[in-house]
Amino acid sequence: MALADLTVINRKLTAGTTATFSPGACVVSTCLREVQIAVLPAGEHSEIAAKLTGVEQRAGAQAYEFLLRLACGLESEIAGETEILGQIKQAWRDHETAHTESARTLRPWMQRLLQDAKEVRSEHVVGLGSATYGSLVRRLLGGTLNGPTLLVGAGQLADTVLPFLDSGEVLVWNRSGQRAQQMLTRQRATQTVGRVHLLPSTELGEADGWRRARNVVICIPADATRDALRVRWWQAREITDGRVLHLGIDKATGSAWQRIDGLATLGDLFGLRDTQASRREQLLARARKACADKAQLALLDDAAGARAGGAHHGWEDLAVFQAFSY
Repeated sequence: MALADLTVINRKLTAGTTATFSPGACVVSTCLREVQIAVLPAGEHSEIAAKLTGVEQRAGAQAYEFLLRLACGLESEIAGETEILGQIKQAWRDHETAHTESARTLRPWMQRLLQDAKEVRSEHVVGLGSATYGSLVRRLLGGTLNGPTLLVGAGQLADTVLPFLDSGEVLVWNRSGQRAQQMLTRQRATQTVGRVHLLPSTELGEADGWRRARNVVICIPADATRDALRVRWWQAREITDGRVLHLGIDKATGSAWQRIDGLATLGDLFGLRDTQASRREQLLARARKACADKAQLALLDDAAGARAGGAHHGWEDLAVFQAFSY
């Protein structure tokens, strides 16, 4: 099968149209779109396009590049997500079972697609990182969390952060013991946290947490009176390392917290988010470029195979590829 005969129809589900053009098409359905992959002679592409509205049609190398971006999660609402690749694999397995003849023709390009997608993902997409509060807190705290971590608070922010505190022991303190217990009950119901201990909702209970903790994450607003006491608790510890992350203040200047070396605040968390977002965009741009490059290589392989019965690049092909701007 020539690459020029590869045809892809992409229909967004909000379009409210139907796009079935071939009973033998491999159909990939997600919550946002339906993608149909089929083999059609080049002369039939324009006929299909004339019959369809509200959909995107691609053929040849453009179709292959789109499928690569799709498989790598680059067409998803959350760029780089991994679920779509599994959906494509399952759709292809279902298609092979139901449409043996058409699958035989489409198989070489689908096999190449899955291999190319695996390479692009492993080189450019893996390790993009997430930008949730919890993941950013975990990065700010650094490497392995040895020793207990104290989480101060039991509101929505603390609820988000708690699953990412993967130390051997997590101590939770909140002035409302009932609210803290409710948070722990929710966390255990989803099986996201293991060894979590609730401290008494008293000053002595919190003081004990500060004494025992190696790292502390504060998810409550600033409190000038209590914060001065908390700084003294931290400085009186026998443990000599660890870090305090205060998500209730933007910066420590002018507060008691400026006396703690290495203190991180909400401002530091947002700074990390911005840096990570910039790096993420760079990686996604490289992944998109890699998809375009692999689509062009597929086109050159297809042309070489048609000329010589093989998929070998001559120096002329490689020179064209190096100068090609997709």
